[in-house]
Amino acid sequence: MDPVYVPKLTVAYTVDVEVAYNTFNGKTADEIADFIQDEIHDMLFDIEQVVGVTSDLTALYFNNDEH
Repeated sequence: MDPVYVPKLTVAYTVDVEVAYNTFNGKTADEIADFIQDEIHDMLFDIEQVVGVTSDLTALYFNNDEH
């Protein structure tokens, strides 16, 4: 029996996540970024239709603006 073809759709987003960052909590900015990326992947795989996820960290910078 031939496998059933299931069409796939790729959806691409650009998302900026602003995080309260305390340099004294023991995690580097890179470690926090990796953690958030893992959590986003986990959340997306909770959606039944999601069969694959890729993401790239494109920027990591400190935003010290006080407003």
